[in-house]
Amino acid sequence: MIWKNTIFFILLVVVVLVLTSFQVYAAEQQEKSAILIAAFGTSYHEAAVSIENVVKAAQQAFPEQTVVLSYGSRTIRNILKERDGVSIDSPMSALAKLADEGYGSVVVQPLQIMSGSEFHEILSITNAFRTMNDPHYQPIFSRIEIGDPLLTNEADYEKVVVALENDMKQYTSSAGEVLVLVGHGTEHPANSCYSQLQNMLQKHYGPKVLVGTIEGYPTIEDILSQLKAMNAQRVTLKTFMLVAGDHARNDIAGDEADSWKTVLKKAGYEVQATLDGLGENDQMVQIWIEHIKDLLPKK
Repeated sequence: MIWKNTIFFILLVVVVLVLTSFQVYAAEQQEKSAILIAAFGTSYHEAAVSIENVVKAAQQAFPEQTVVLSYGSRTIRNILKERDGVSIDSPMSALAKLADEGYGSVVVQPLQIMSGSEFHEILSITNAFRTMNDPHYQPIFSRIEIGDPLLTNEADYEKVVVALENDMKQYTSSAGEVLVLVGHGTEHPANSCYSQLQNMLQKHYGPKVLVGTIEGYPTIEDILSQLKAMNAQRVTLKTFMLVAGDHARNDIAGDEADSWKTVLKKAGYEVQATLDGLGENDQMVQIWIEHIKDLLPKK
């Protein structure tokens, strides 16, 4: 009799464990998950296509996920709301809405080039939500992760080098032609990514490609000295930013006296500028998509 009771007890435990596991599995399967695309933003309709391309790529790559867009710049959000009647949430308000709508798992993917100040601002917001609990002292999100910016590890740089191959062929095929990539630049130590990128680009393509910044190092003066040393004749300026917005249209390609195009023309170079952001290059977009994929459960 004892033996039969023992068998019955074991079977009961097994059934309970199986049912519990199934319930946990079912709950996990039903958990709502989302991807939050966190861009700085742009008020230029023509430039917004770069951000839209990333959102569309994420929707195509992860159809089971809800993809949400946020803009970090309050100024740009206010312009869009007042001028166009368009409301785009900040990363903080977007995360709050996802929590309120019952999403359990969230991947935040910043669209920054490097892990500079803007990236760390989004990182701080993500970490803050990671520590928040609901009224029942349960985490607001069962899981919240943040993806890497465009240039994080060596493999990212190598992918960027490959993604610029068509630009190299188009703008540096003749003697005296040089492609100059112009990034935003920052006082943050992460600004060193531009020098690393130039080193890797020149290792792959030779000296006919340079990288400069508007607000960091290398400066336009540094670019001018390099162009002089290489006897350049024709220069193509290409925006190395997610979008070709205000900086691209004014600081780089504008007609103002201090724009890169004007300064280089005065120095005697034939100059042209492209008005396309990195988000218009599908190979660049895929780098951000891969960073999202790295954080999602493997199937």
